[in-house]
Amino acid sequence: MVCIFTHGQGDYAERYVEVLHPFTQSGIRCILSDLPGHGRSGGKRGHLRLRDIDALIQHNLALAGSLPVGIAGHSMGGLLTLRHLALSLKGELAQPAFCWVNGPLLKPANGHPDWFVGIAKKIGKLLPRTTIDTKVTAEQCNRGEPGDDRVPKLGDLAHQRVSLGWGSQLIEISEFVHETLTSHHYPNPFLLTQGLEDQICPPEFSRQLFQELEWPQKQWTGLEGMRHETFAEPHRQLLFDTVSDWVERSL
Repeated sequence: MVCIFTHGQGDYAERYVEVLHPFTQSGIRCILSDLPGHGRSGGKRGHLRLRDIDALIQHNLALAGSLPVGIAGHSMGGLLTLRHLALSLKGELAQPAFCWVNGPLLKPANGHPDWFVGIAKKIGKLLPRTTIDTKVTAEQCNRGEPGDDRVPKLGDLAHQRVSLGWGSQLIEISEFVHETLTSHHYPNPFLLTQGLEDQICPPEFSRQLFQELEWPQKQWTGLEGMRHETFAEPHRQLLFDTVSDWVERSL
């Protein structure tokens, strides 16, 4: 079995090696990629296109070969993972053997007034590669612990940019994901983990979506005292234990 994992906006794959130990320790191979414009990949920082995402999906599925494939992702990567799942439920991709998302970006426009979103969309059509600062701070991501090398740092490969074109696309993706997932049946194991002190992707959004899903093997776990990057919080072992238990029971 293979797990294809997608990182968040401004992030990079290398930070998630330990996060995926519950899978690798169970014999599940994991595929991680730096998205275009992120990490060590080329491209303008923060700018993505759906055709690049779809090409990467096909590339990673080819790497998996004939093995069963599950999908997982964090934040923006969680939204893209849910898009992958939605496409599969519509018959455009093979149905994943499992799906796990952590703090998914279900409301990309959260915190921005409608007038700003409207202007950004218009400019995004004319100048899609123009980037703006996401205004996301390290404190919003995780508490961290000075001197604790086990906590994955954002590091020099991270950035705070997002293009207007991609930001507009994310809003459309979120609408597509919600409409598709709530109107289709998914029979395989589904896990949604969420930091209960997450200000970037607030827990009420994921909880609401979860409650609308009429799926037989769904699980929502809220993690007390956790901010957005649950995997980098001082008590992140709670996340690892949750995922390990789910893998052992469900996969």
